[in-house]
Amino acid sequence: MKKYIIFSVIFLVFHTNCDTAKQLQLEANADVKFSRKTHRIPFEYRKDLILVKAQLQGSNFKNTFIFDTGAFNSKIEYELAESLGLATASKQSNGTAQGIRRMIEMTVIDSVLFDELTFYGISAGKLKYDSKSYSLCLAPDGIIGANLIKLANWKVDYKRKELVVFEDAFQFDEQLPKHSVNFYTSFLSGIPKIDVEIEGVVIKDVLFDLGYNGGLVIPKKYASKFSNIASKTFVDQSTSGIYGSNRDTLIVKDLQVKISDFSTKIPVQFSSLDKALLGNDFLEHFTLYIDYTNEKIILQPTEVVHIEKEKPFIPGILNDSLWVVNRCKTNEQLKIGDTLRSINGLTPKEVFDSHCDYFLNLTTFLQKDTLVLETLDYQNFYFTLK
Repeated sequence: MKKYIIFSVIFLVFHTNCDTAKQLQLEANADVKFSRKTHRIPFEYRKDLILVKAQLQGSNFKNTFIFDTGAFNSKIEYELAESLGLATASKQSNGTAQGIRRMIEMTVIDSVLFDELTFYGISAGKLKYDSKSYSLCLAPDGIIGANLIKLANWKVDYKRKELVVFEDAFQFDEQLPKHSVNFYTSFLSGIPKIDVEIEGVVIKDVLFDLGYNGGLVIPKKYASKFSNIASKTFVDQSTSGIYGSNRDTLIVKDLQVKISDFSTKIPVQFSSLDKALLGNDFLEHFTLYIDYTNEKIILQPTEVVHIEKEKPFIPGILNDSLWVVNRCKTNEQLKIGDTLRSINGLTPKEVFDSHCDYFLNLTTFLQKDTLVLETLDYQNFYFTLK
């Protein structure tokens, strides 16, 4: 039996491309060492993302990372990687949900320590954030990806803001109902993919993505299957990942969604970027158990699922003095990319101190029912957000 396994691995290495062979080499020594049966890792929850602290390479300093089951590999910010002496082992193409790809240098982190739990031999991309990325505003040091996460079994407790890592079987709160969801992963990947049923239509390969702060988004091609359901359409460039933003067309419909035996009605986004993601805006209403040993996810509801309606207008900052339209409805007077002199009589520099201040506090700025928008030709018009 052992000879057969060795032969199979050799066969796979010689019949896959160079990137796959390099990835096998990078992942070869990945492991985790438990000092007790369970470990508890506190996290910060900001902008609907899970942020964790970890020490790298035996350092006493704790760095901040996004905990992201939707990322194939972990990422470490480039200058931090250089300061830790992490050598480049190979280069690979890396993509984001925004449909942007970059060549990225790959390295191996000898140790990643969460309090008393250590992961070893973790491959990571040396990340150069785009200047317009919002990720660096929350986690300047990088991403904990699925290649680390898949090495253990995890409980995600949004209420307590705590990750619990299990060496053996899970311990459940039997007072709450449980919904068991089968997941699957691609070769070498630890990204969980699930099937989601929408109004009786099964959508496969939806990423169970704790690095996505939205709800449920699926490819635009499925929108026609629900043509009898009312919809709103937005042109959007307000979402910015690690490599920046890309223009998207979003069709939003309120639909009945079923995951395993759990069912609820939520707004579903249909994206022209062909994304298929289930994120924290949905998942935060549950306690999650991600069982990589048995490829099962357990959802334990903690509250009624509620996802906010999409805002029909989102401004971006062109420069200190001018706004730019980053989201609008397709049938509105505004167009994506339009320039505005002021919003409610204010220029960007009068509202936000920096790129990150804008990202962290834009929601507060947009809490009014109506905005007064001033165009480049000094025309004012009122825009209703509700």
